[in-house]
Amino acid sequence: MRITKTEFGWIEVDGIRYETDIIIYPDGRIENRYKNFSGNNHLIEKWEVTKVLSTDSKTKPEVFVVGTGQMGIVKISDEVKIYLKAQGIKLIAEPTPQALVSFNNAQGVKCGIFHVTC
Repeated sequence: MRITKTEFGWIEVDGIRYETDIIIYPDGRIENRYKNFSGNNHLIEKWEVTKVLSTDSKTKPEVFVVGTGQMGIVKISDEVKIYLKAQGIKLIAEPTPQALVSFNNAQGVKCGIFHVTC
């Protein structure tokens, strides 16, 4: 899996363009972030991270990448940082254009949430 491009309002993974925020699960599935979503889309909270991690309990990621938006507006709650550290999962949080490079270069099992606007 390779994230190939992003610009304001979209992201492209393996040649498929998504015009919404996406979640990439540890097993490689991609989902619209807003499917069954409630909350603040500019804040990554523990409930959302545990949702990503619990969908496939057999595949534990080594890296969790957050694309914080084209201009880096999205914040990560302290609770998420503590939780991922306790799970032994490395958190990378960067503006989405840089986060896609980090995701592509990450070794091992990886997952992420990518915000495609602000």
